[in-house]
Amino acid sequence: MVSKTNSTIRDVAALAGVSLMTVTNVVKKRKSTYGRDAEKRVLDAIETLGYRPNSSAQNLRDSLSRSVGFVISDSNPNFLSDPFISQLVGGLSLHLSSIDYSLDIQGVSPEEFETANIVRKLKNDAFCAILSGPKELRDKHVNFLSKLGKPIAIFQEVDRNSSPNIIIIREDDMSGAYALGKHLLLKKAKNIVFIRPATDWSAVEQREIGLRTALEANGQDVTCETIISMSESYLEVKKVVSSYMEKYKPDAIVAATDAMGVAAMHACEELGFKVPKDIKVAGFNGFEAWQYTKPLMTTVVSPAFEMGRIAGETLLASLSDGEPKQKDIVFSTQLRVSNST
Repeated sequence: MVSKTNSTIRDVAALAGVSLMTVTNVVKKRKSTYGRDAEKRVLDAIETLGYRPNSSAQNLRDSLSRSVGFVISDSNPNFLSDPFISQLVGGLSLHLSSIDYSLDIQGVSPEEFETANIVRKLKNDAFCAILSGPKELRDKHVNFLSKLGKPIAIFQEVDRNSSPNIIIIREDDMSGAYALGKHLLLKKAKNIVFIRPATDWSAVEQREIGLRTALEANGQDVTCETIISMSESYLEVKKVVSSYMEKYKPDAIVAATDAMGVAAMHACEELGFKVPKDIKVAGFNGFEAWQYTKPLMTTVVSPAFEMGRIAGETLLASLSDGEPKQKDIVFSTQLRVSNST
Protein backbone atom coordinates (compact mmCIF):
# COMPACT_ATOMS: atom_id res chain seq x y z
CA MET A 1 0.00 0.00 0.00
CA VAL A 2 1.24 3.47 -0.92
CA SER A 3 1.93 5.75 2.04
CA LYS A 4 -0.91 8.25 2.51
CA THR A 5 1.57 11.09 2.72
CA ASN A 6 3.20 10.10 -0.59
CA SER A 7 0.20 9.13 -2.70
CA THR A 8 0.00 10.63 -6.19
CA ILE A 9 -2.62 11.05 -8.88
CA ARG A 10 -1.17 7.96 -10.58
CA ASP A 11 -1.77 5.92 -7.40
CA VAL A 12 -5.39 7.06 -7.31
CA ALA A 13 -5.90 6.23 -11.00
CA ALA A 14 -4.32 2.78 -10.59
CA LEU A 15 -6.40 1.92 -7.51
CA ALA A 16 -9.64 3.18 -9.09
CA GLY A 17 -8.90 1.54 -12.45
CA VAL A 18 -9.42 4.76 -14.42
CA SER A 19 -7.31 7.20 -16.42
CA LEU A 20 -5.34 10.08 -14.94
CA MET A 21 -7.67 12.52 -16.61
CA THR A 22 -10.75 10.88 -15.07
CA VAL A 23 -9.25 11.47 -11.61
CA THR A 24 -8.71 15.14 -12.46
CA ASN A 25 -12.26 15.46 -13.84
CA VAL A 26 -13.74 13.97 -10.67
CA VAL A 27 -11.63 16.24 -8.46
CA LYS A 28 -12.70 19.28 -10.50
CA LYS A 29 -16.35 18.07 -10.55
CA ARG A 30 -16.64 18.04 -14.34
CA LYS A 31 -19.65 15.75 -14.05
CA SER A 32 -20.43 15.51 -17.76
CA THR A 33 -17.14 13.71 -18.39
CA TYR A 34 -17.58 10.66 -16.12
CA GLY A 35 -20.21 8.27 -14.82
CA ARG A 36 -21.35 7.58 -11.28
CA ASP A 37 -19.43 4.33 -11.06
CA ALA A 38 -16.15 6.01 -12.04
CA GLU A 39 -16.82 8.84 -9.60
CA LYS A 40 -17.38 6.40 -6.72
CA ARG A 41 -14.21 4.44 -7.51
CA VAL A 42 -12.13 7.62 -7.65
CA LEU A 43 -13.55 9.05 -4.43
CA ASP A 44 -13.07 5.71 -2.64
CA ALA A 45 -9.45 5.57 -3.86
CA ILE A 46 -8.82 9.14 -2.74
CA GLU A 47 -10.18 8.33 0.70
CA THR A 48 -8.22 5.08 0.96
CA LEU A 49 -4.95 6.71 -0.06
CA GLY A 50 -5.52 10.01 1.70
CA TYR A 51 -4.66 11.76 -1.55
CA ARG A 52 -4.75 15.57 -1.48
CA PRO A 53 -4.92 17.01 -5.02
CA ASN A 54 -2.84 19.99 -6.00
CA SER A 55 -4.94 22.98 -6.93
CA SER A 56 -3.16 23.23 -10.28
CA ALA A 57 -3.63 20.94 -13.29
CA GLN A 58 0.12 21.18 -13.87
CA ASN A 59 0.54 18.03 -11.79
CA LEU A 60 -1.37 16.04 -14.38
CA ARG A 61 0.45 17.52 -17.35
CA ASP A 62 3.81 16.83 -15.72
CA SER A 63 2.82 13.22 -15.03
CA LEU A 64 2.01 12.48 -18.68
CA SER A 65 4.78 10.96 -20.78
CA ARG A 66 3.14 11.85 -24.12
CA SER A 67 3.71 8.28 -25.28
CA VAL A 68 1.55 5.24 -25.99
CA GLY A 69 2.78 1.67 -25.58
CA PHE A 70 1.90 -1.12 -28.00
CA VAL A 71 2.55 -4.67 -26.80
CA ILE A 72 2.20 -7.38 -29.44
CA SER A 73 1.78 -10.95 -28.27
CA ASP A 74 3.49 -12.98 -30.97
CA SER A 75 6.11 -15.71 -30.79
CA ASN A 76 7.43 -14.68 -34.21
CA PRO A 77 10.40 -12.30 -33.73
CA ASN A 78 9.60 -10.78 -37.13
CA PHE A 79 6.14 -9.69 -35.97
CA LEU A 80 6.41 -6.28 -37.65
CA SER A 81 6.65 -7.99 -41.04
CA ASP A 82 3.06 -9.15 -40.61
CA PRO A 83 1.02 -6.88 -42.94
CA PHE A 84 -1.92 -6.56 -40.54
CA ILE A 85 0.29 -5.52 -37.61
CA SER A 86 2.33 -3.12 -39.76
CA GLN A 87 -0.88 -1.47 -40.99
CA LEU A 88 -2.15 -1.07 -37.42
CA VAL A 89 1.18 0.43 -36.35
CA GLY A 90 1.17 2.76 -39.36
CA GLY A 91 -2.27 4.17 -38.63
CA LEU A 92 -1.59 4.49 -34.91
CA SER A 93 1.81 6.14 -35.23
CA LEU A 94 0.58 8.57 -37.89
CA HIS A 95 -2.10 9.92 -35.56
CA LEU A 96 0.17 10.03 -32.52
CA SER A 97 2.97 11.85 -34.32
CA SER A 98 0.49 14.45 -35.60
CA ILE A 99 -0.16 15.52 -32.00
CA ASP A 100 3.41 15.17 -30.75
CA TYR A 101 2.98 11.76 -29.10
CA SER A 102 5.43 8.88 -29.50
CA LEU A 103 4.78 5.16 -29.86
CA ASP A 104 6.75 2.47 -27.98
CA ILE A 105 6.46 -1.07 -29.37
CA GLN A 106 7.43 -4.39 -27.83
CA GLY A 107 6.84 -7.88 -29.15
CA VAL A 108 6.65 -10.69 -26.62
CA SER A 109 5.67 -14.35 -26.62
CA PRO A 110 2.15 -15.05 -25.28
CA GLU A 111 3.58 -16.84 -22.24
CA GLU A 112 5.69 -13.80 -21.25
CA PHE A 113 3.08 -11.12 -21.91
CA GLU A 114 2.59 -9.99 -18.32
CA THR A 115 6.33 -9.67 -17.68
CA ALA A 116 6.98 -7.47 -20.72
CA ASN A 117 8.98 -4.37 -19.78
CA ILE A 118 6.56 -2.08 -21.56
CA VAL A 119 3.65 -3.00 -19.27
CA ARG A 120 5.67 -3.73 -16.12
CA LYS A 121 7.28 -0.26 -16.02
CA LEU A 122 4.03 1.59 -16.81
CA LYS A 123 5.80 4.57 -18.34
CA ASN A 124 3.23 5.17 -21.08
CA ASP A 125 0.02 7.15 -20.72
CA ALA A 126 -2.03 4.48 -22.52
CA PHE A 127 -1.55 1.08 -24.12
CA CYS A 128 -2.57 -0.88 -27.20
CA ALA A 129 -2.38 -4.66 -27.38
CA ILE A 130 -2.94 -7.42 -29.87
CA LEU A 131 -3.13 -10.87 -28.29
CA SER A 132 -2.43 -14.40 -29.43
CA GLY A 133 -2.52 -17.81 -27.81
CA PRO A 134 -5.34 -20.00 -26.48
CA LYS A 135 -8.52 -18.15 -25.52
CA GLU A 136 -7.98 -18.90 -21.82
CA LEU A 137 -4.57 -17.25 -21.96
CA ARG A 138 -5.94 -14.24 -23.84
CA ASP A 139 -8.69 -13.91 -21.22
CA LYS A 140 -6.00 -13.82 -18.54
CA HIS A 141 -4.10 -11.09 -20.37
CA VAL A 142 -7.25 -8.99 -20.85
CA ASN A 143 -7.88 -9.22 -17.11
CA PHE A 144 -4.27 -8.19 -16.44
CA LEU A 145 -4.56 -5.17 -18.73
CA SER A 146 -7.83 -4.09 -17.10
CA LYS A 147 -5.97 -3.58 -13.82
CA LEU A 148 -3.31 -1.21 -15.16
CA GLY A 149 -5.43 1.86 -14.45
CA LYS A 150 -4.79 3.38 -17.88
CA PRO A 151 -6.76 3.57 -21.13
CA ILE A 152 -6.26 0.35 -23.08
CA ALA A 153 -7.15 -0.45 -26.70
CA ILE A 154 -7.21 -4.16 -27.54
CA PHE A 155 -7.40 -5.12 -31.20
CA GLN A 156 -9.51 -7.92 -32.66
CA GLU A 157 -10.82 -9.57 -29.48
CA VAL A 158 -14.58 -10.03 -29.10
CA ASP A 159 -16.89 -9.76 -26.06
CA ARG A 160 -14.29 -7.90 -23.97
CA ASN A 161 -15.97 -4.59 -23.10
CA SER A 162 -16.78 -5.10 -19.40
CA SER A 163 -13.78 -3.23 -17.99
CA PRO A 164 -14.17 0.58 -17.77
CA ASN A 165 -10.70 1.33 -19.12
CA ILE A 166 -10.68 -1.11 -22.06
CA ILE A 167 -11.71 -0.24 -25.61
CA ILE A 168 -12.11 -3.04 -28.16
CA ILE A 169 -11.28 -2.15 -31.77
CA ARG A 170 -11.92 -4.92 -34.27
CA GLU A 171 -12.96 -5.70 -37.80
CA ASP A 172 -15.98 -7.84 -38.58
CA ASP A 173 -14.03 -10.90 -39.71
CA MET A 174 -17.00 -13.19 -39.24
CA SER A 175 -19.20 -11.28 -41.69
CA GLY A 176 -16.36 -11.05 -44.21
CA ALA A 177 -15.81 -14.80 -44.08
CA TYR A 178 -19.55 -15.41 -44.30
CA ALA A 179 -19.71 -13.37 -47.52
CA LEU A 180 -16.75 -15.31 -48.91
CA GLY A 181 -18.41 -18.62 -48.05
CA LYS A 182 -21.61 -17.62 -49.86
CA HIS A 183 -19.55 -16.55 -52.88
CA LEU A 184 -17.82 -19.94 -53.06
CA LEU A 185 -21.17 -21.72 -52.87
CA LEU A 186 -22.44 -19.64 -55.79
CA LYS A 187 -19.36 -20.84 -57.67
CA LYS A 188 -20.48 -24.45 -57.00
CA ALA A 189 -17.69 -25.27 -54.52
CA LYS A 190 -18.65 -28.31 -52.42
CA ASN A 191 -15.42 -29.41 -50.76
CA ILE A 192 -13.63 -26.50 -49.10
CA VAL A 193 -10.39 -26.37 -47.11
CA PHE A 194 -9.54 -23.67 -44.59
CA ILE A 195 -5.81 -23.35 -43.89
CA ARG A 196 -4.76 -21.49 -40.77
CA PRO A 197 -1.62 -21.05 -38.65
CA ALA A 198 -1.06 -23.08 -35.49
CA THR A 199 -0.95 -19.91 -33.38
CA ASP A 200 -4.38 -18.96 -32.06
CA TRP A 201 -5.56 -15.48 -33.10
CA SER A 202 -9.06 -14.17 -32.42
CA ALA A 203 -9.36 -12.89 -36.01
CA VAL A 204 -8.52 -16.31 -37.46
CA GLU A 205 -11.06 -17.95 -35.16
CA GLN A 206 -13.74 -15.51 -36.35
CA ARG A 207 -12.85 -16.14 -39.99
CA GLU A 208 -13.24 -19.88 -39.60
CA ILE A 209 -16.54 -19.49 -37.74
CA GLY A 210 -17.92 -17.14 -40.41
CA LEU A 211 -16.89 -19.45 -43.26
CA ARG A 212 -18.36 -22.55 -41.62
CA THR A 213 -21.58 -20.72 -40.72
CA ALA A 214 -22.11 -19.65 -44.34
CA LEU A 215 -21.48 -23.15 -45.66
CA GLU A 216 -23.76 -24.80 -43.10
CA ALA A 217 -26.56 -22.26 -43.59
CA ASN A 218 -26.54 -22.07 -47.37
CA GLY A 219 -25.01 -25.24 -48.74
CA GLN A 220 -26.12 -28.83 -49.08
CA ASP A 221 -23.66 -31.72 -49.05
CA VAL A 222 -20.84 -29.25 -48.47
CA THR A 223 -17.73 -30.17 -46.50
CA CYS A 224 -15.20 -27.88 -44.83
CA GLU A 225 -11.93 -29.21 -43.48
CA THR A 226 -9.34 -27.23 -41.53
CA ILE A 227 -5.64 -27.88 -42.03
CA ILE A 228 -2.96 -26.26 -39.91
CA SER A 229 0.45 -24.90 -40.81
CA MET A 230 2.91 -24.64 -37.91
CA SER A 231 3.91 -21.18 -39.14
CA GLU A 232 2.72 -18.63 -41.68
CA SER A 233 5.96 -18.80 -43.67
CA TYR A 234 5.67 -19.26 -47.42
CA LEU A 235 7.64 -22.52 -47.51
CA GLU A 236 5.82 -24.08 -44.55
CA VAL A 237 2.35 -23.26 -45.91
CA LYS A 238 3.29 -24.45 -49.38
CA LYS A 239 4.58 -27.73 -47.93
CA VAL A 240 1.40 -28.34 -45.93
CA VAL A 241 -0.88 -27.59 -48.87
CA SER A 242 1.18 -29.73 -51.25
CA SER A 243 1.05 -32.66 -48.84
CA TYR A 244 -2.71 -32.34 -48.53
CA MET A 245 -3.29 -31.95 -52.29
CA GLU A 246 -1.31 -35.09 -53.05
CA LYS A 247 -4.06 -37.05 -51.26
CA TYR A 248 -7.21 -34.95 -51.69
CA LYS A 249 -8.67 -32.62 -54.29
CA PRO A 250 -10.88 -29.88 -52.78
CA ASP A 251 -12.89 -27.42 -54.86
CA ALA A 252 -11.58 -24.40 -52.98
CA ILE A 253 -8.94 -23.33 -50.48
CA VAL A 254 -9.58 -20.41 -48.13
CA ALA A 255 -6.42 -19.15 -46.43
CA ALA A 256 -6.45 -17.29 -43.11
CA THR A 257 -4.29 -14.54 -44.67
CA ASP A 258 -3.37 -13.40 -48.18
CA ALA A 259 0.27 -14.43 -47.66
CA MET A 260 -0.86 -17.96 -46.85
CA GLY A 261 -3.17 -17.81 -49.87
CA VAL A 262 -0.25 -16.99 -52.17
CA ALA A 263 1.67 -20.03 -50.90
CA ALA A 264 -1.43 -22.22 -51.32
CA MET A 265 -1.97 -21.00 -54.88
CA HIS A 266 1.65 -21.72 -55.85
CA ALA A 267 1.46 -25.20 -54.29
CA CYS A 268 -1.62 -26.01 -56.37
CA GLU A 269 -0.03 -24.73 -59.58
CA GLU A 270 3.16 -26.73 -59.04
CA LEU A 271 1.04 -29.87 -58.69
CA GLY A 272 -0.60 -29.12 -62.06
CA PHE A 273 -3.91 -27.67 -60.81
CA LYS A 274 -5.07 -24.53 -62.60
CA VAL A 275 -6.59 -21.67 -60.57
CA PRO A 276 -9.57 -21.13 -60.76
CA LYS A 277 -10.49 -23.80 -63.33
CA ASP A 278 -9.45 -26.78 -61.18
CA ILE A 279 -9.44 -25.16 -57.75
CA LYS A 280 -10.44 -21.79 -56.32
CA VAL A 281 -8.21 -19.93 -53.84
CA ALA A 282 -9.03 -16.98 -51.57
CA GLY A 283 -7.36 -15.14 -48.69
CA PHE A 284 -7.85 -12.37 -46.14
CA ASN A 285 -6.53 -8.81 -45.56
CA GLY A 286 -6.26 -7.23 -49.00
CA PHE A 287 -3.03 -5.30 -48.40
CA GLU A 288 -0.39 -6.25 -50.96
CA ALA A 289 0.01 -9.97 -51.53
CA TRP A 290 -3.31 -10.55 -53.32
CA GLN A 291 -2.36 -8.30 -56.25
CA TYR A 292 0.96 -10.07 -56.89
CA THR A 293 -0.75 -13.33 -57.82
CA LYS A 294 -1.73 -14.48 -61.27
CA PRO A 295 -4.67 -14.74 -61.43
CA LEU A 296 -5.48 -11.98 -58.93
CA MET A 297 -6.60 -13.48 -55.64
CA THR A 298 -10.04 -13.02 -54.12
CA THR A 299 -9.71 -11.57 -50.63
CA VAL A 300 -11.58 -9.94 -47.74
CA VAL A 301 -10.26 -6.39 -47.29
CA SER A 302 -9.19 -5.29 -43.81
CA PRO A 303 -9.36 -1.64 -42.62
CA ALA A 304 -6.34 -2.17 -40.33
CA PHE A 305 -4.71 1.22 -40.99
CA GLU A 306 -7.89 3.08 -40.05
CA MET A 307 -8.29 0.85 -36.99
CA GLY A 308 -4.85 1.95 -35.80
CA ARG A 309 -5.67 5.62 -36.38
CA ILE A 310 -8.96 5.39 -34.49
CA ALA A 311 -7.19 3.61 -31.62
CA GLY A 312 -4.85 6.57 -31.17
CA GLU A 313 -7.68 9.06 -31.42
CA THR A 314 -9.89 7.19 -28.95
CA LEU A 315 -7.16 6.53 -26.38
CA LEU A 316 -6.10 10.16 -26.24
CA ALA A 317 -9.71 11.28 -26.00
CA SER A 318 -10.03 9.00 -22.97
CA LEU A 319 -7.04 10.70 -21.36
CA SER A 320 -8.64 14.12 -21.71
CA ASP A 321 -12.36 13.35 -21.44
CA GLY A 322 -12.57 10.38 -19.07
CA GLU A 323 -14.03 6.95 -19.82
CA PRO A 324 -14.66 6.29 -23.54
CA LYS A 325 -18.25 6.64 -24.70
CA GLN A 326 -17.84 3.87 -27.28
CA LYS A 327 -16.08 0.76 -26.00
CA ASP A 328 -16.62 -1.74 -28.82
CA ILE A 329 -15.65 -0.22 -32.17
CA VAL A 330 -16.36 -2.56 -35.09
CA PHE A 331 -15.14 -1.89 -38.64
CA SER A 332 -16.77 -3.48 -41.68
CA THR A 333 -14.80 -5.73 -44.00
CA GLN A 334 -15.34 -6.00 -47.74
CA LEU A 335 -15.23 -9.02 -50.03
CA ARG A 336 -13.12 -8.26 -53.11
CA VAL A 337 -13.84 -10.89 -55.76
CA SER A 338 -11.02 -11.44 -58.24
CA ASN A 339 -10.05 -14.01 -60.84
CA SER A 340 -8.86 -16.73 -58.45
CA THR A 341 -12.45 -17.71 -57.64
